[in-house]
Amino acid sequence: MQIATHRLIKLIFMASTSQHTTETQVTGSQLTNVFRRLARLDWRPYTLIAALQIVTAFVFLVNSGSGVSSWFDKFPLDDGWIHMVYARSFAENAQLWYNPGVPESGMTSPLWAIVVGSTWAIIGMLGLGIVATAKLLGVIFAILAGWLTMRIVWKLSRQRRLGVFAGVLVAVEPSYAFAAVSGMEVQLFSIVSLAAMWMFLQGRLRTTGVLFALMILARPEGYIIFGIAVVTAVARRMWQRDRLELVNNEDIRELVALIGPTLLLGGAWAVYNYTINGTPWPNTYLAKHQEMGVLPLGNIFNVLQGYFHHLSFFSGVAFPVTMLAVLIGAVWILRTYSFAGAPLVFLPVGMTYAVGSAFPLTENTWNFFTRRYLDAIIPILVILMILGFLRIWQKFHQWRETRAPIDQREAHIFNFGLNIVFVAAVILPFLALPSDLQRLSDDYSWNSKNVHDIDVGMALWIDENLPEDARIGVGDAGAMRFFGNRYTYDLVGLNTASAIGRPPLEYAEENKLDYLFVFRSIYFDSWEFADPVYTIEVDRNTILGGSQMRAYAADYEKVNEFVDSTAAVDTELLKRQISVIDILDTGNGVAIPAYSEAAHAYKLKGAGGVVERTFRTVLSGVIKDEATTFATSEQFTANSVPGELLIVAKRYDAALRGTLKVFADDVEVGEWELSDKEFFFGVDSFDIPGSYITSNKTVLRFDVVPFPGHTTGNSFMWWIFVENSVAEESGIDVIEASDSSKNTNEVP
Repeated sequence: MQIATHRLIKLIFMASTSQHTTETQVTGSQLTNVFRRLARLDWRPYTLIAALQIVTAFVFLVNSGSGVSSWFDKFPLDDGWIHMVYARSFAENAQLWYNPGVPESGMTSPLWAIVVGSTWAIIGMLGLGIVATAKLLGVIFAILAGWLTMRIVWKLSRQRRLGVFAGVLVAVEPSYAFAAVSGMEVQLFSIVSLAAMWMFLQGRLRTTGVLFALMILARPEGYIIFGIAVVTAVARRMWQRDRLELVNNEDIRELVALIGPTLLLGGAWAVYNYTINGTPWPNTYLAKHQEMGVLPLGNIFNVLQGYFHHLSFFSGVAFPVTMLAVLIGAVWILRTYSFAGAPLVFLPVGMTYAVGSAFPLTENTWNFFTRRYLDAIIPILVILMILGFLRIWQKFHQWRETRAPIDQREAHIFNFGLNIVFVAAVILPFLALPSDLQRLSDDYSWNSKNVHDIDVGMALWIDENLPEDARIGVGDAGAMRFFGNRYTYDLVGLNTASAIGRPPLEYAEENKLDYLFVFRSIYFDSWEFADPVYTIEVDRNTILGGSQMRAYAADYEKVNEFVDSTAAVDTELLKRQISVIDILDTGNGVAIPAYSEAAHAYKLKGAGGVVERTFRTVLSGVIKDEATTFATSEQFTANSVPGELLIVAKRYDAALRGTLKVFADDVEVGEWELSDKEFFFGVDSFDIPGSYITSNKTVLRFDVVPFPGHTTGNSFMWWIFVENSVAEESGIDVIEASDSSKNTNEVP
């Protein structure tokens, strides 16, 4: 089987690369020999793994925990519909278009779009839908991954039953089964990377090189694995050198075989991306990536905690046992196969690093939206785990032979104890399997229902209610483009390169989009040109960016009444019997001198900047104001009355409200959790007791309290209040309403 498989793989890749050398030329007799060997195979283990994978997939497809099953017409993630947009385009036009006639690089996996599109172009004639095609391919690739896992473990351990057991584990692992029927590229990347590691382990660098090229087209994280393999190959050549020599012809031949296909296919993909967004990376990477530093240990630890604890074999008390087995298996491969085994061992490490260094994650944010980035490594983890348990068993056997008591009764007790310990260790990773299968299949049903009800539901509304020439902007770019049949702008930038890094509303105004379809938020509800026209809501949200999606019609001719930006527009605040004794207008370079930053010795710590925003604050008015942003703290000096209550209030971005630690003259007063608001411009207040106020000028400092998803602060305007009676008794200057309206901001 091993020789036959190698020859079959060689046949495929020789055909794709047109290699016609004497060494690799395939004759008809060789092909016949391959099929003869395949016919003599014992197919029982392959059938078992395939059957179990199909049954597990079936469990997910028919689960109706949400009230409906997904079967072959729903995806558990809108990104699956994005892939289908490109797959349909490739099937119909042999092009990767998001909007008709407009190439985009919005697919993280162009290979998946091409594979699905090509397959659907063939079998779609038989009546099979594109969703069913994608799910069918996912299950087939999952089966192939189970077979590859079986063969690798079988070869490395020299134990057939152990190999079959490893393949079975891949087939029944709930997270992997979830991914197989998700419409995503997980299993495609998995089998290509598995095959590449397997070929590299055996020194078949020419085939490995082609597989690496395909792996990079399956997911961009493949570049990291490719880099590990290249470094390993170079290190191996240098280590095996028996004389002082920098490079020789054999080195060059190996590197060309390994690197050549990746430079060719990966380079072509990079050039394609460059023509679209000016970089070698796809839109998806540019839109999602956040700078995390070279080695973001905290975030990588969150990935380890969140993802690996989620897997059935690593959950709960099994985590230390399973992780120990994985480490032992990794060490054994490195000691046995040296450099050749390094890519297989370090693939999970490289993938974990790639995810941990790309965008911030917490240990509690793991659903399929984030799991999919790592699910492809599950077969590798199974291989390392099984080999690790084998090494542990061998050690136990060695201890029994070398340390068993001479007395027969004591020897029985000793053997019994070792068996119990090993059986307990092996059973632990499988305790959570049934419950995880039920939980994740329920999640699959709910995710699919959410996506179908919201994204597909809104897409069908678009198709039925909007004019054909309507230009729409969307936050979820898959189903609404696939079913909506309108020229669509992806406001996130995943499928519209010109939108990458741009504020969605600013981009919508610049391109005069007719409608926006986004999850409801204060940004869009506060948009000065917005007119909500349709809303869809789900009671239980398990995967979407929000529970309520809203359609906004844009009216750029709307005439809005602008409100004075220095007025504290907040009903609750204005109910209090208080008087304004000071105002700080942050970010406004032409503010009234008394309100300026200079007049208040305004200081920031941490990277800061100035932004200008125009939003509706109440149904009858719009504010245009500038803000300063900061990463650490904000400090200024304000008027005060010694020994009297000081009330500080600020206008802020209510979607990024956060929590501040308040200091008066360097003395900590307490924490201020800014309250949620209905509109973008939020106003909230904090009371500083008179015991902290010692003079008629107080230095106020506000430190950002970091928490996941919020690490910066922002301020548009500050007001300082005292109670009316205090202002009257102290004779301090009070800023009247007529004075506060003297604002130099230009209002349209």
